[in-house]
Amino acid sequence: MPARKGAAGARMYVIVVGGGKVGYYLTKTLLGEGHEVAIVERDEKVCRKLELDLGEILVHADGSTPAGLELAGAARAQVLTAVTGQDETNLVACQVARTFFNVSRTIGRINNPKNEALFRVLNAGTAVSSTQVITDLIQREVDTRRIQKLLPLATGKVNLFEVDMADTSPVVGRNVAELSLPPGSLLVAVLRGDDVIVPDGRTQLRKGDRLIAVAQSDREEELARLLFGAEA
Repeated sequence: MPARKGAAGARMYVIVVGGGKVGYYLTKTLLGEGHEVAIVERDEKVCRKLELDLGEILVHADGSTPAGLELAGAARAQVLTAVTGQDETNLVACQVARTFFNVSRTIGRINNPKNEALFRVLNAGTAVSSTQVITDLIQREVDTRRIQKLLPLATGKVNLFEVDMADTSPVVGRNVAELSLPPGSLLVAVLRGDDVIVPDGRTQLRKGDRLIAVAQSDREEELARLLFGAEA
């Protein structure tokens, strides 16, 4: 099998579809963390070039076809990530992995954020948009008082948020038990300086705290109003 174990020993078998720069550096990172990896690339020249560095983990095949993924051993893979430059190829690769090989975790790179909806509708797994990630980081720098989405969960129905508390927040000085958190939301942690506090009802919120919360996507505005009042 054209797969290689990282130095720390294999923890998962991961198939990477696409041998471009993203696929190459992702593979190097996964190997460094001890995972077993195979990389599927349909361009023979790219395969030969990558083999000089990565060895025999290259599979010269079309990773968006059942035959190509079968060559890569998709039947035993725990994760498949498709990172080619074509959104359609990544979508199909994820669908094939889930449908034909029951790969439990599929992750597809999307270049156009509008295609994220297709991943959800077609149940193709998790879509990762570099454009959206960069946009979120820029927004984080521009406005530190708003709730920032860290990670979408359950195909976007639930989100993990980080909240930088404003000094004028109406909840500063109040205990968690006093907060009327919206249904479908939960305060997970309070970051205070170098300390990470797992809150209970007696935890008092202070100026400068950063909060980690989980909330349903349709409750974000309600959570913002609770934490920021009129400034939300």
